[in-house]
Amino acid sequence: MNLSIFTDMLGCESFEEALQHVKNLGFVNIDLRGKLDGSAIDNIPLDKARKLSLQIEKENLKVSCLSSWSVNPCTFSGEPSYRNDDENHHKQMSTVLNRLFDLADIFNTSYIRIYSLYRQEDFNLLSDEEKQRQYKHNAEVLLRHAEHAKNRGKILLVENEPPTLTSNCEELGILMKYTNHPHLKINWDIVNGWRAGEYPTLEKYELIKGFINQTHLKGASRLSNSITKENPYGLFGNFAIAGKDDFDHEPIMKVLAEYDPQAILTIDTHYPSFYQQDKLGEVEVVYRTKDYFENLLKKEGAHE
Repeated sequence: MNLSIFTDMLGCESFEEALQHVKNLGFVNIDLRGKLDGSAIDNIPLDKARKLSLQIEKENLKVSCLSSWSVNPCTFSGEPSYRNDDENHHKQMSTVLNRLFDLADIFNTSYIRIYSLYRQEDFNLLSDEEKQRQYKHNAEVLLRHAEHAKNRGKILLVENEPPTLTSNCEELGILMKYTNHPHLKINWDIVNGWRAGEYPTLEKYELIKGFINQTHLKGASRLSNSITKENPYGLFGNFAIAGKDDFDHEPIMKVLAEYDPQAILTIDTHYPSFYQQDKLGEVEVVYRTKDYFENLLKKEGAHE
């Protein structure tokens, strides 16, 4: 299994400096999202992307995935920026994807991270029939995008984000059941499931096993005094340094290595959200995170 790193998690405004840290830390794979010399994947001009691609090639690095915020953009508070039933929005997303496919060609990668449709605030109070209707509509929209990706030779990776209709393993599994498309796979952010109220157990992993082409790896601390009969694992508190946190990563890494060995393992520390006592510097935290997961993978015989 291959480890990758978000270049914008290294604390560098200079992309060249970020690439040097990537090399010094021993990474071969990178994910692109923000801090691309003042641009992000969602707004970088194609000519500028070509120049950065040459820098990446010069350093003998490989782009694993382009991570977009613009496909069904998340809103963590307040009203969403679109309606799930707005056909104009879905057509606009096709245009956004077409540009992302062009960028994927430039950066020589097949994978693009996207989001599902948004989740209304009272979703959990809806009837089971209405929930399924919304899940099916989400699947229909993403299937359309998957066909678009197929025509461009790319694969879309749907991430579980709390404000979306794929907030956890259960909902990702529902999406895969309704779509089952070779160009629509999963980017499983393991800790995001806990943020959404679903502790990532091996039983939850069974719901998405075999569909994972990427994970986002980070640590998480438990909210103090949150272990109860109803929540035996406690509630998510904050992001933390993996290996020094409250989440047991080893069982999940073991089954990923066995059943989803194709998955790219991308370190996404979420360093800006850390508690002050964990503020050791972005590069140092990435180093410790990489070392921790490499040792787990070596233990499973899955490190490439």
